[in-house]
Amino acid sequence: MQESRTDMLSKDCTTNRSWCREHSDRLLAWEMLRRTVMHETGVPLTNEELCDTIGVSSSHTIRLLNNIQDRLNEE
Repeated sequence: MQESRTDMLSKDCTTNRSWCREHSDRLLAWEMLRRTVMHETGVPLTNEELCDTIGVSSSHTIRLLNNIQDRLNEE
């Protein structure tokens, strides 16, 4: 018997927003590794495409860069 689409999605952890927030760094690292292995490092990747791939809002990278800048300025 085949599972319904709803059943499959409910078992897919990547559709869970809290899981994605907790693991976005791993998803980002995975995407970087995948692009390296597939020899796609020279292919442009927009912010929207990246954020969609790792399941975060498009403002995620801006917030991340601001947090890094704040930490560097503290030192």
